[in-house]
Amino acid sequence: MAKIEDTPGNLAICLKGNCDTCPSYPKGSGEGLYCVRGAGKAEIARHGCNCPDCPIWVNNGLTGLYYCAAKRKD
Repeated sequence: MAKIEDTPGNLAICLKGNCDTCPSYPKGSGEGLYCVRGAGKAEIARHGCNCPDCPIWVNNGLTGLYYCAAKRKD
């Protein structure tokens, strides 16, 4: 699996039509790119996952879901 870069461009790809339309996404959080950054700060209620529709997920061979709710490493 390729290393995904934490860049403004990748964040824009992630947010545009993927995280921002996800039924589990905490609206107004401004967070995203969870597959690189780890879980967000907001509590996540799992109501579906848009990760498999994200070009970053597809192009990098990712297989996980709910990166937004995965345990943080910090």
